[in-house]
Amino acid sequence: MSEVRRMTADVSSQRDQALDDLFGKVKDASMTITNLPSRGKFYTDFTGIKISPLKFLDEQLILTGKDIEKDIVTELLEKTIEGINVNEILLMDKNYLLMKLREVSYGDDYEFGTVCRNCNHESKSKIQLSKQLNLSEIPDEYEDPRTVVLPKLEVKAVVRLPRNREEPYLLDTETIYKNLYRFVVSLNDNSDPVFISKAIERMEIADVKTLFREITVSDYGIDPRFVFKCGKCGHKETLAVPIDSGFFSVS
Repeated sequence: MSEVRRMTADVSSQRDQALDDLFGKVKDASMTITNLPSRGKFYTDFTGIKISPLKFLDEQLILTGKDIEKDIVTELLEKTIEGINVNEILLMDKNYLLMKLREVSYGDDYEFGTVCRNCNHESKSKIQLSKQLNLSEIPDEYEDPRTVVLPKLEVKAVVRLPRNREEPYLLDTETIYKNLYRFVVSLNDNSDPVFISKAIERMEIADVKTLFREITVSDYGIDPRFVFKCGKCGHKETLAVPIDSGFFSVS
């Protein structure tokens, strides 16, 4: 090794050591979560999920990300959580983890702008994530996949919960209806996806709604709603907490 290379390597090593010394003094702010909405029942060898705070480069990923085909939220979770395959996370758990990631990165308070629908006055709303977003866990007897009985056909359907990798099939109501068959494991003991897809097309609405409700289950997870009161006109209404690019930045 030449003298110049040796000196460069020494400087680099000293710099790395200085950085290790600097950040070695920082208290570990990560948190381990075991009380997921799903209670971790449907993950193999689940012992908990460790969530680490966002770093500067992670926030830049959000602010500068321009690739609409790229799932930035999933990429953030891959960078900040341990103990589970991000692609396999149930959606009820994903939303809860996003709230916890925000909490561990910026603190419990979340402030955001709200426009009153009654008088169009814009004001600031502030909530405490840990207190106002109630967690509803699945009951002991809940299973996935699970069997439901269709009220009109009077046959059994085995359905399963969507995973994070399948969220593109759930972007809106129309997309969900087109892809319901993907989450039906079997229908009347028939597991052929083509048969299931064609059967859904011929079903009465009551049966399709039953499948929709069981697959997009909304009884468990977090309730992202809060009560907004306009400071100008006094109007009150229940609104959803906005989870956008501002959610992962300092309030």
